[in-house]
Amino acid sequence: MRMIIVCPHCRKKSRVDESKLPAQPVPVACPHCSLTIYISRRGVQAEQIVPPELPEPEATKTYTESMPWLERSSVFDIVAYYRTAKEFLLRPEAAFSKWEPDLRFNDALIFLIVFGSLGKILNEYWFYLLTGLMGSIEKSPYESVFTFLVSALFTPIGIVLGTFVYSAVTHFMLYIFRGVNRGWHSTFATIAWVSGSVSLLSVFPLIGALAASVWGFISTMIGLKVVHKTSSVKAFFALTLPGLIILVILLMIIFAILGTTLLLGLSQMMEILKQQGRFPI
Repeated sequence: MRMIIVCPHCRKKSRVDESKLPAQPVPVACPHCSLTIYISRRGVQAEQIVPPELPEPEATKTYTESMPWLERSSVFDIVAYYRTAKEFLLRPEAAFSKWEPDLRFNDALIFLIVFGSLGKILNEYWFYLLTGLMGSIEKSPYESVFTFLVSALFTPIGIVLGTFVYSAVTHFMLYIFRGVNRGWHSTFATIAWVSGSVSLLSVFPLIGALAASVWGFISTMIGLKVVHKTSSVKAFFALTLPGLIILVILLMIIFAILGTTLLLGLSQMMEILKQQGRFPI
């Protein structure tokens, strides 16, 4: 008895003797398309094509740029300092995002002590030099080498203490504005990195100090926004409000002194006029 089979690939028919078909499927080539099919007394089956095993994709390699300052050869590595400071000044948001520098408290402290102090000393040097050229050198605080060395010796201490106080006040103001998402050490490290970076501008006389103040404020505001994951408005007021409060207090003190002086002057004038008989009362 002949049996008609249909190739599952090309859909063409063939006649075979059913008595010659095996009980179990055996592979044969289709006479029309030459593809392998399995035939048996139970019918025809297409070749079971097992897809080749695809190689497992390699794990995605993530590349994180390391902070140049962490690869410094020494604490006076100018190249590492320049590359680090350039990122904090020109791309502060990217630098604080990719490096998470607020987690490196000790490195930030060294960065601040070395280059923050150098920037401060350099600014004082320019001031000394310019006042000397204008004929006011007798009033300069650096009349002798000894005075200069003593000032330079205590500059790092003043820089660190000033940054500690400033960061504590800033962190407290951020806390008031509900903008704190990390500890105080993160606020200190943020200010320290920026303060050390803006010292790069101290190489320019006079204008360098002014540019450092403005640029440093902007970079610090951006850094606090990224580090604490807060808004620019909260970071702005956290930095400016303490200064505004101090300014208002100073103005109140000045006006109080001026008012007291004016009242005393008027009182003395009235007393003199009384004694001279020129005052009607």
